[in-house]
Amino acid sequence: MNPTALTEAWVYSRGLIYSTLIISLISVLTMTSYKRLRIIMLFLSVFTLTAVIKAAYQKYAGFDNIEMDMLIETEMYKTHLLSNITRYFSFFTDAGNFGSNMGFAAILFGISAIFIKERSVRLYYTFVAACSVYALFISGTRGALFVPIGGIILFTFLSKNIKLMGATAIFGICFYVFFAHTYIGEGNPAISRMRTAFKPTEDASYIVRKENQKKLAEYLKYKPFGEGLGLGGVEASRYGNRLTSSIPHDSFYVKMWMETGIVGLVLYLTIYIGSLLRGCYLIMFRIKNEELRGVLTAIACGIFGLMISAYGNAFFAQFPTGFMVILFLSVLLNGEHIDQLLTEKLRTKKTIEKIK
Repeated sequence: MNPTALTEAWVYSRGLIYSTLIISLISVLTMTSYKRLRIIMLFLSVFTLTAVIKAAYQKYAGFDNIEMDMLIETEMYKTHLLSNITRYFSFFTDAGNFGSNMGFAAILFGISAIFIKERSVRLYYTFVAACSVYALFISGTRGALFVPIGGIILFTFLSKNIKLMGATAIFGICFYVFFAHTYIGEGNPAISRMRTAFKPTEDASYIVRKENQKKLAEYLKYKPFGEGLGLGGVEASRYGNRLTSSIPHDSFYVKMWMETGIVGLVLYLTIYIGSLLRGCYLIMFRIKNEELRGVLTAIACGIFGLMISAYGNAFFAQFPTGFMVILFLSVLLNGEHIDQLLTEKLRTKKTIEKIK
């Protein structure tokens, strides 16, 4: 019903429309046990290590012919083959998507390793988290750095442990001081590039983004439903010459604002933030199993980090990020049910042992 929308562009946005609906339904109905969650995390850990290996291969052996053709034909070389650093993207759509996913994996497996009881699994998760941090840095994606930062911040609140909060706060302060107020490791291109994320007013790209957002604010002032689905960002220029298709969005939330207006953006954020807050409430007050609470905490922290990072990158609805966020939000919302099953299983086990 949006008068400026196009059917062709609307159909092009099928990933946002259909995938969200279908994946959320399937996830809520199937992710109902802790065993299935552990299986999903096992698969994700393997995929993460595979992505890290591929990125390391790109770094030390170079891009293959197909990847070089893609970089040239899509003009990705302008943002990935920089003068001072090469941004590696593994088998993801781009370095921003890759780096953010590695940040999510670092938080998910790093925090889970604290609470998992099996020593072998704990060591494996720690290894995956360490590899993910390495991959995050070679992606050269500054915004991805805020995935673990956001996750750590939320972790301090969900842990309800004063000592852990204190240790995390000290680590966070040291982390910030290292990047924002020192020049340690400046000779390393990856660290040097990441450091610019903490000095946005000195970053030319940040200044350009803010100017573009001012133009969009003026244009969308009387468009509460935006320009129309699929009509945000330079990739939409094939549908015609519009202001929204001539300005890079550089942010998932700006993209949503372009396409669905302030109404769509508020609705979208309400749904996702509401789901995350509901999950955090369950973690803090309803989940009794300590190990499950720890894993769900890791999931919530990872999702929160992705949501923070999405302000600076337009990766949030891309594959596989959009799929994973919906999947793990479903796990959070099913958390109380999973906890009840674990409690019942433990009670049954104790009863059998007592009878024996």
